[in-house]
Amino acid sequence: MVATQPGRVLRPLLRAIGLGLFGYMIYATLFGPYKTTVVHLAIFAAATLSITFLGRKRSDAPVLRAGQWALDVVATAAAVCGFVYIIIGYERLLNLWGSSYLTQLDVVMGLVLVAVALEAARRQSIVLAILGVASCAYMLFGDRLPGVFSHAGMDVQRFTYVVTYTSEGIFGTGLKVAATFLFMFMMFGATLQATKTGDFIMNLANAGLGRQTGGAAKGAMAASAGLGTMVGSSVGNVVATGSFTIPLMIRTGFKRHVAAAVETNTSEGAQLVPPIMGASAFIMAQVTGISYATIALAAIIPAFLYYLSLYWVIHIEALKEGLRGLPESEIPSMRECFHDGWHLILAPVLLFYLLIVESYTAPYASLIALAVALVVGAARTVTRTSLADLLRHLDDGVRQAAAITALIISIGLLQAAIVSTGLGPRLTEIILAVSDGSMLITALLAVVAATLLGMGMPTPIAYLLLAMFAAPALITAGAPVLGTHLFLFYFAIKSGSTPPVAIVAVVAAGIAQANWWKTTIVAFTHSLPGFIVAFMFLYSEALLMQADWLSTILALFTASIGVFAMAAGIQGWCGGWLTWAERIALAVAAVAMLYPGQLIGLIGLAVVAAIYFYRQHNPHKGRIYNATKTNREKAQ
Repeated sequence: MVATQPGRVLRPLLRAIGLGLFGYMIYATLFGPYKTTVVHLAIFAAATLSITFLGRKRSDAPVLRAGQWALDVVATAAAVCGFVYIIIGYERLLNLWGSSYLTQLDVVMGLVLVAVALEAARRQSIVLAILGVASCAYMLFGDRLPGVFSHAGMDVQRFTYVVTYTSEGIFGTGLKVAATFLFMFMMFGATLQATKTGDFIMNLANAGLGRQTGGAAKGAMAASAGLGTMVGSSVGNVVATGSFTIPLMIRTGFKRHVAAAVETNTSEGAQLVPPIMGASAFIMAQVTGISYATIALAAIIPAFLYYLSLYWVIHIEALKEGLRGLPESEIPSMRECFHDGWHLILAPVLLFYLLIVESYTAPYASLIALAVALVVGAARTVTRTSLADLLRHLDDGVRQAAAITALIISIGLLQAAIVSTGLGPRLTEIILAVSDGSMLITALLAVVAATLLGMGMPTPIAYLLLAMFAAPALITAGAPVLGTHLFLFYFAIKSGSTPPVAIVAVVAAGIAQANWWKTTIVAFTHSLPGFIVAFMFLYSEALLMQADWLSTILALFTASIGVFAMAAGIQGWCGGWLTWAERIALAVAAVAMLYPGQLIGLIGLAVVAAIYFYRQHNPHKGRIYNATKTNREKAQ
């Protein structure tokens, strides 16, 4: 009885805090932040950290559970006290002329908030926690390091001032993004799930693609793309759609680890899909100063090419195994889908219109779209949801936003270290020295950084880290600003399925009851055609709609052929089954298409055309796969 009592009290308390925060964020969106921006951020941070600390799962062992409870209460109290201290004394703190004006109590409360930020990071990502500790140590003791990494040094008082009481630390870009763009969009995504928009998208995808070769996987791809742009989390998308799509793929003949890999890649790619892009488009707008409309439009072709690459990979995978589409009994009627759910697309369409055409602010547009989603969902019985179910979805949305905010707050420690010590420009110089100024080598180094920094982290966090560490070097090497940030954003997304951590693939493998390492390797292999697309961002601004229409169409055509060539080379089919020599030739041709319109790109195009037409007339002289010839011919 004693063990269950805290949970009975805590669940309603956490829901009350979450709904109270939601109500306050509605107020702030409509009428502006309470008092001033710093107070607004402090209120938001105190509430989200309280939810993060008190809402974690605890051990079943009584002794461990008691210790966890004690730590959670202390961490929550420290977070609330620290941010309330800033709320109460914000006028004096905002007008400080420097660290020498801090009182002893200011320093103590500032250090409390630093400890809170590190603890929040530790609970979500050990990698980010280590980076946070290293950042603090570097600011305090970096003057003792040799060579280019040394800086002028700072005492504890200046360290506290920079990290806690300026916009270069905890109250920096990350927390501002979380408290404006990210929170309201996650609540919008929660509302769409409550109104069964996800079910509508999934049924629509299966109705349109279910009859094709490998129809179960292609339907999963379309469903994850439509739902994942609203969910804002690759793992969340895997859980939301994978629990339905993975068993369906397995039942129609896909191997367990292949089904999990397909769901991994389709769930990750959804964050490239406009208009929401998992809220990361708004983070990019804040970091780069480029308008949201420009970023959303620029992402249309990359998102199309990413899913085109997955389409071909899935199609050839199904050909290998001789798989057909879904059974006719499991394919929904397109007419019935539209009849039951056409009204659900009004809210996403309205959101896109308000952001692109009317240029509303992101929080305000998302709030209006959220209200419309509730109204249209309640307008018809088939999509009406109960109040209890709506509150549950909203509570889930708040908790997801709180978990990401806990990580974002600790990003402020890294930002402070980079800005206050001058490390940023020196890192750029070091990277360019290693790459000798080559944009390609610099980009490859950025991919390595993305894999290391993104281990186990949500995409917005991984992207923010890359924007600080890698973007300046790539831009200095000659890459366009928008292309650079979309390139880094892509690999921040893919860090979730890249070995050795691959948390997204691990979750998908768990649903499929598959080997997680096989799942990770297949997911990585299937992603290789999309890697070609990402590198094209750096070499072809036309793919980002930053050129005239003729150049854009030419770049899209070349990139589409390049994506097909890489998928065909990896999977071993291009109008017929391929030899290893042909597969290597196709992969090289795909890389050559990084240079559309140039001679090397035209040669690559000619190679693809020659192999395709040759294999059309000699389809079965290449590699032999597991499926019988009859099954392959039927599927093909």
